Amino acid sequence: MRSYLLVAIGGAIGASVRWGIAESIGRPPGSFPYATLIVNVVGCILIGLAARSMVRGSERWTFAVTGLLGGLTTYSTFTAETRDLVDTGQSGLALLYVGVSIVAGLTAVEIARGDWSRP
Repeated sequence: MRSYLLVAIGGAIGASVRWGIAESIGRPPGSFPYATLIVNVVGCILIGLAARSMVRGSERWTFAVTGLLGGLTTYSTFTAETRDLVDTGQSGLALLYVGVSIVAGLTAVEIARGDWSRP
C-alpha cells in the first residue's frame, strides 16, 4: 500500500508541474508542441540521473521515477499532439516532432546516465 501512495503523490506532483509548464508556455492550435517536448526531454534527463543514483524498485525509485517523472513526462499527450498536427495537415511537422522527441529523449537518458564504459 505504501508504494501506491508514493506513486500517487509523486504522480500528482509531476502532472501538476507538467500542466503548469504547458500553461505558462501555451500552444496555439497547429503549432509545434514545445512544452511537451521540453518536459519529456527534461524527464528523460532526470530518469537517466536516477538510473545512476537510485536502486530500481526502491521506495525512492517508486516515488521519483514511477510517480514524479511518470506524471511529469507524457506519452499520451505526445501522441495526441502528433495526431493533432497530422489532422491539421502538418504531417511534416508531426514527423519532425516524433523524430526530435525520440532522438532527444534517448540522447538525454544516455548522457545523463554517463555510463560510457559499457559496450
